[in-house]
Amino acid sequence: MSQSNLPRQITVAEMAPHVHSFAPGENKVNKISSWLIAWIEKSLKKGIIKPYDLLPSKGDLAFHTGVSKGTIQSVFRFVEDFGLLKYKQRICTYIKDGHGNNSAKKLTSKRELASEAIKKYLYENGYKVGDCLISIRKLGLKTGISAATIRVAIGSLISEGIIKKENNVFIVLRMDFKPVNIQLETLVEKIAAKIRMYVTENYQVGEKLPANQELAAKFNVSIKTIHDAIKLLAKDGILFTRRGQYGTVVVNKMNKNIQYYYERIELKLRNFIAENCDIGSRLPSIAELAKNYHVSAKTVKKALDNLAEEGYITFSRGRWGGTFVTDIPQQGNEGYKWLAISKDYITETDGLSVDT
Repeated sequence: MSQSNLPRQITVAEMAPHVHSFAPGENKVNKISSWLIAWIEKSLKKGIIKPYDLLPSKGDLAFHTGVSKGTIQSVFRFVEDFGLLKYKQRICTYIKDGHGNNSAKKLTSKRELASEAIKKYLYENGYKVGDCLISIRKLGLKTGISAATIRVAIGSLISEGIIKKENNVFIVLRMDFKPVNIQLETLVEKIAAKIRMYVTENYQVGEKLPANQELAAKFNVSIKTIHDAIKLLAKDGILFTRRGQYGTVVVNKMNKNIQYYYERIELKLRNFIAENCDIGSRLPSIAELAKNYHVSAKTVKKALDNLAEEGYITFSRGRWGGTFVTDIPQQGNEGYKWLAISKDYITETDGLSVDT
């Protein structure tokens, strides 16, 4: 490779970044991402930069744009998902030609979906210029979108000049729009669907998936996008994730009859109570149970919470507190259960007597 074809380090000076000014509530990530995307596309077209040229560090860009390194990190992820950057963990971030075969271009984001949902709410409820918008919390309830996403969308609508923030109140500035009924998937949902198909075609239940970094390279998106997509699949019961060496494991490709660790522990605890306890018996501590069953304390706590909801145990605080049995569950798949009653509380009733 000739010296002229080697990737070079782009300097902050030639990018001509400046300290951006932000309106109250304006989303910094969106504004800087738009600027960076425009700069990369323009510079690639003019031949000023080439694919594989290296961007300045996050710290340098953060300083010269007047934001935090965390904000620049989010910007890099956004532009990476857009197809113009590639991030090598702990090494560099380099320019990528986004006009190639990139099937994972940024689709409708959660922010865009939320923005359209808010516009639709304004339009359908007859808002006029000068009207005050309801609170972010109420907007979230009305639209079924999280307050955090609504807050980001509000920042975008402020940038568009549709609303403004004044004395902690959001005021409608213009209503010259018609809401778009967006039904497109977000990028995370699209990648989750791709991973689901990939798992179905290539993996069996119990097999471990490649690391998130490898999946990010395979699907041509950021590691953060892969992480969020796997969280969706874990919520659907397709994958099970654990930190460290355990990684991500396929637990159910058809999403039927899945049994999580806490459900297995719950079954073991049911059997333990049925075989070894009376009403009023005190169970071992969560730490002891976690050690005995070789699982985390969190898993045991979730199993115990389920048993408490069903009325089999109760929790008591204080010096003499603990977890106490209040009813005896059935074992296995029996169609009935024995009612365990302490002899101390039984009296002869209606001709029924119990031998002591």
